[in-house]
Amino acid sequence: MVEPVYDNSVQALKATNEFYESQEGFQYSEELAKNWIRNNIKLPKTGKVLDLCCGDGLWSRGFQLLEPNLQLYGVDISEGGIAKAHKLLSSDEQHFKVCDAESELPFEDDFFDIIFARGPGLYNQHSMNNDYAIKVLDMWHSKLKPGSGRFYSIFASTPKMIGSYTPMEKCKLPYNRSPRKSEAVNFSGGKYHHSIETFHEPFWASNYMKIIDYTFKNNLHILVTTRA
Repeated sequence: MVEPVYDNSVQALKATNEFYESQEGFQYSEELAKNWIRNNIKLPKTGKVLDLCCGDGLWSRGFQLLEPNLQLYGVDISEGGIAKAHKLLSSDEQHFKVCDAESELPFEDDFFDIIFARGPGLYNQHSMNNDYAIKVLDMWHSKLKPGSGRFYSIFASTPKMIGSYTPMEKCKLPYNRSPRKSEAVNFSGGKYHHSIETFHEPFWASNYMKIIDYTFKNNLHILVTTRA
C-alpha cells in the first residue's frame, strides 16, 4: 500500500494525530497485545509500568488486562494518540502524557519496574550508536528502579531487508513518512531493518546499561536491559 509522504516532521505529526483520532490506528486487537505480552514479558503482580511511545495505548491495555493492579503510565509525541489512550484505559493526564521522549521523560528517576519500548522512533534510524542517542537511552534507563527494573526494547526487522530501509510510502505510521534530524536522530524516513549487531551497538557502548536477555523471534528483536 502506498501512503502519502511529508516534507517535514510537523506535517507528519499532524497526520499522525489524525491517524490516531480516526478509527484507523494500527488495528492490533486487545487479545493480540495481551497474548504477546504474556508470552514475552515477565510481569509483576504490582508495580509501575511505562509504555514508552505508547501511541493509542493498546499495548498498555494488554498489560491492564493481564495484571489489573499494575500502575500504568505512557508517553507519546502524538496528542491524538494520547487522547485515544485516555479513553481506552480510563486514564488521566498524570499517567498518560504528551511529550517528546527523546528530550525528557516527565517522571522521577528510579520510578518504574518496567519500561516497555515497542518501536520508538529513535530505533528507526540506521545507527543509534552515537553519543546523543546513547545519552537518550541512558536517560530512559535512569527512570528504572535500580537493580530490579527492566527495560524491554522491541523492534521489527524483516530478515531479507536487514541493512536497508522500508520505503517511506510503505510505512503505516505517518510520523515515519518524513525525514527528521536532531542531535540524537538522523532519520531519512522509513524504517531501518537492524541486524543483531546494529541493534545492540548503543547498549554495548553505554556504561549505564546492562544487557540481561535477547531473542529474535517472529522478525522481532526483543532486548531486555537494566541499569548497570
